[in-house]
Amino acid sequence: MESIPNPPEAGARYESDLWRRLLDPAYPLRREDLIRALDDMKRKMAEGAPEWTGLDRPRLLACFASYAELAMQLLRRPSLCGEDSEHLRTLLRNALP
Repeated sequence: MESIPNPPEAGARYESDLWRRLLDPAYPLRREDLIRALDDMKRKMAEGAPEWTGLDRPRLLACFASYAELAMQLLRRPSLCGEDSEHLRTLLRNALP
């Protein structure tokens, strides 16, 4: 299976397609796609996107904890296997505002 392409003109629609795919249990998770999702979250937080700036501190810290755990899981595992997919999707869902 090929990684999701990243055309420069895709913009916000691409991001919503990416997230919809990553959160879909039928979609096979790929390391590259998860890294792109983490990068997207980092960029939105740094840019001060309203969905992030409107969070209260406890929720923001909970999102960050899931973000950091997902990043650590990717560092520890060179490849993703089936039984990890649901755990990684849960971390991804929990990292979203």
